[in-house]
Amino acid sequence: MPFKKGHSGNLKGKPKGLPNRRTQQWEQFTTFCLEGGLERFEIEMRKLKGKDFVNAFLSLLEYQKPKLARTEIKQDGESKMTITVIRE
Repeated sequence: MPFKKGHSGNLKGKPKGLPNRRTQQWEQFTTFCLEGGLERFEIEMRKLKGKDFVNAFLSLLEYQKPKLARTEIKQDGESKMTITVIRE
């Protein structure tokens, strides 16, 4: 029997503040990068020269701060605003 929209059958629901699985996986990945992968990354980045370094650096920077051209800002009414990051 399907559930009604907005009702999963879990009466208690997900506790507030508990990160979802994707967030947990991302945190594990970034921890790996910072603890061990970062050293290798630095070695590889040092091998790059000139434009190759700049292009790699700017490409990575987009994951932290996407270009404004790749964001979409919508506002409905007076209070609700939605900002969407567009990834290609």
